[in-house]
Amino acid sequence: MKKRYAHKNYPDEFPFRCKSIVVFQHLDGVDVILFALYLYEHGEDNPPPNQRTVYISYLDSVHFMRPRKLRTFVYHEILIAYLDYARRRGFATAHIWACPPLKGDDYIFYAKPEDQKTPRDSRLRLWYIDMLVECQKRSIVGKVTNMYDIYFADPNLDATAVPYLEGDYFPGEAENIIKMLEEGGGKKLGSVGKKKKSKSSKAQKNKGGNTGTRSTGVDEEALIASGILDGTKSLKDLDRDQVMVKLGETIQPMKESFIVAFLNWKDAREEDMVVPEEIEMARIEYAAKGDPELVGSKRDAAGNMRDATSKTGANGEPVKVIDDDAEDLDCEFLNNRQAFLNLCRGNHYQFDELRRAKHTSLMLLWHLHNRDAPKFVQQCVSCSREILSGKRFHCDTCPDYDLCQDCYKDPKANRGNCSHALKPLAVEADSGQDRSGLSEQERMQRQRNLLLHIQLIEHASRCSSQTCSSLNCAKMKKYLQHARVCKVKVLGGCKICKKIWTLLRIHAQKCKDTNCPIPQCNAIREKMRQLQKQQQAMDDRRRLEMNRHMRFSTAGGS
Repeated sequence: MKKRYAHKNYPDEFPFRCKSIVVFQHLDGVDVILFALYLYEHGEDNPPPNQRTVYISYLDSVHFMRPRKLRTFVYHEILIAYLDYARRRGFATAHIWACPPLKGDDYIFYAKPEDQKTPRDSRLRLWYIDMLVECQKRSIVGKVTNMYDIYFADPNLDATAVPYLEGDYFPGEAENIIKMLEEGGGKKLGSVGKKKKSKSSKAQKNKGGNTGTRSTGVDEEALIASGILDGTKSLKDLDRDQVMVKLGETIQPMKESFIVAFLNWKDAREEDMVVPEEIEMARIEYAAKGDPELVGSKRDAAGNMRDATSKTGANGEPVKVIDDDAEDLDCEFLNNRQAFLNLCRGNHYQFDELRRAKHTSLMLLWHLHNRDAPKFVQQCVSCSREILSGKRFHCDTCPDYDLCQDCYKDPKANRGNCSHALKPLAVEADSGQDRSGLSEQERMQRQRNLLLHIQLIEHASRCSSQTCSSLNCAKMKKYLQHARVCKVKVLGGCKICKKIWTLLRIHAQKCKDTNCPIPQCNAIREKMRQLQKQQQAMDDRRRLEMNRHMRFSTAGGS
């Protein structure tokens, strides 16, 4: 996209904030995860077309809620409350790609119950539309339409007008079409003589099995014969952007799956707030009840109204309220969907049964409150217990070989085939202070200290002076040197390595330097790129399966 539309100053990137909303229910004395939602927010500082845009990326749930019949109602209310929150913060549009997971794929939760049904695409679309209709009744959302009618039906728009959203259908398909146009441009776009091909020659070619139809379902030769493609290679000279032509023909049969809702924010345009007459009537009924804005009306367990500004729970205990616009809640395994899924897969945190969902939820809560703790815990090869404290005895020769203290001291313990000398490594629990008890001033001070430490580690990595004027430069250099030579590392419980690794990871998330001198920065970024590739692989599977399903449906209908 950037290369093709460079003459239009297409942005290099679209920064966003990824948010995760997770819902628990207290079941049998245990807080159990039931619902998770991942969102991408593009604020007012984003360049068009992503400015003030919210993308509902992934949504997943398990059916253990009690009573089960309230699942749809509760999940709808969560989405409605978020959209109300988003429009109050100045977001203008919400984009949704209604696409159910493929068989065997997990969106967020690993190994869901076998008896839990996956909705069909038509049912999922209706689920989202019902939620948005309720939003319209509450004056949260105005017009609800689709991506095709907004962007592709207008011949004056090109691909630079379509929001480029991470994980959405448009980026992957647009990049494929651009690659196809560039690769086939010399052969198919450069020969004007192909316009005059007879129908018989086309029929003969089709009989041979080569129809010229790409994965997008668009016959390029038919476009050339119809005069849409005139052999001109310059994008500026074309009457209509060919990316829009091909992509528009691809998504037109399934346009209802690409939902766009205009949010009722303070500067919303009047034409974007037009709603059907029945919605206007419903709004009048809500106003007559004296409760025009149902969202934000907090209620206690008995159903009584509660003060929305109250910072106490149902039992009067203080509740910490964090403004996520002012403070980032950084949690490595919740930062994106793929990291969460990988954590669950790597540790066999499953949701296929309630008892396993309880264990998974407890472990995820433990990781959430102990963010510096290792995410993958070693197991004793003899007794198969997780080694959480004390010492573990590790073999540097045999892969994944660790013994707990009890089995190491027991001469009768089954040690397998390993006969090498074992190295004792300390396994210490995280002794960090409880962050939940921090005051607002303490949290702000912690954020400032974090930024100062990141600046110091960036300075120390680049500084080569033996007499640096910075008092802490030499100390940070010693810490970096320790991280290079330490054999215990983060997984072994080294406290210094934990602190350095946290600083390096925060730096790497924002670093754009191709030759960054900071240790491990490139390695951490490579790990993040691998997560993105895994995420992209699932997005590609969803997109290709949707194209295939629509082509078969169209062929069957004709």
